[in-house]
Amino acid sequence: MNKQHIKKVVVTFRSRCFVLSYIGFILFSLMGCNPKPQTEKPGNIRSDTTAVKNKIDLTKIKIGYCTPSLNAPFYVVLSQFIKEYTEGFGMKFVSADGQDDIIKQITSMEDLIAAGVNVLILNPLDHKALVPAVNAAVKSGIPVFIVDSFIDPTANYITSVQANNMGNGELIGGWIVSKFGKTRIKAALISGSQGNPVGKEKRLGFIRGFSEMQLMTQGNVDLTIVSQGWGNWTNNGGLKAMEDILVANPDINLLVAENDAMGMGALKTINESGKAEKITVVGFDGQKEAYELIKEGKFGATALNSPRELARLVVEAVVKYLNGQKQIDKLIYTPAVLITKDNVDNYYDPKAIF
Repeated sequence: MNKQHIKKVVVTFRSRCFVLSYIGFILFSLMGCNPKPQTEKPGNIRSDTTAVKNKIDLTKIKIGYCTPSLNAPFYVVLSQFIKEYTEGFGMKFVSADGQDDIIKQITSMEDLIAAGVNVLILNPLDHKALVPAVNAAVKSGIPVFIVDSFIDPTANYITSVQANNMGNGELIGGWIVSKFGKTRIKAALISGSQGNPVGKEKRLGFIRGFSEMQLMTQGNVDLTIVSQGWGNWTNNGGLKAMEDILVANPDINLLVAENDAMGMGALKTINESGKAEKITVVGFDGQKEAYELIKEGKFGATALNSPRELARLVVEAVVKYLNGQKQIDKLIYTPAVLITKDNVDNYYDPKAIF
């Protein structure tokens, strides 16, 4: 990634008055958008389908799932769990792959509709570009459910099931304050893709959680973000972004990556530069390999985005809808959970794909 893609952002809060007004702005702009993050208890993650009581014959229902890609373990596992829960209710499951291309994802949606699906579950690549395709599907009589990512509210979907990215960011921000204490932080960000609303929520959550925790414990806020790179959500993208970041800012002591894959890629660059002892790396999503690095003390923390929970909740929403429950929440969150060395063993599964 070229240096021109890295924008230098310095966010330094020294005046308590400014901090209060800044936090007030964030609180005002986000009020009501996110539930309070839940505590990190393994019991928050359920894998059963007993929460929904089905009263009708679903054996003739065909569920179509359109994934943005299958080039990452997360997407593979999410698709597998949606299939598992769909078939657990007796419904048929068919899927199509968008192959990381918005045109192909639209074509994949059309293929699923042509295959006679009764319900469409969509993980959109782009929150705006897929709106016409969603509305066309609904107009043809096929209800659409969104999973894992956002879509523009002009789309006529039933509900969107997502990780609590804002809540996860808050937990990461608070943990960093606890870890660093009064050590001054010079941070860099590696974001996924420009304009992506999921990444934006993670960033805002991190800043909000950090600011609130430091203000509460130290009476002021002092956070400097010196650089932002773009890693396109991939391991290799994180590696390249980190190379550019370290050239311009060799003295950073914190990296916040918007997913574990980019964080682990960045960690390779950090290790090769001999700065592993000086830079704390945190990520998002709860990838198995990140858990292993946390257990080894090489990765600071991550926050949970469970493909199992996303699949369970979106399929349960489908079943509720098919059973006549029309008042379904427009936005459904999975729990916000912080994972560190203290509790990683509760979540690590050596047999997991993701």
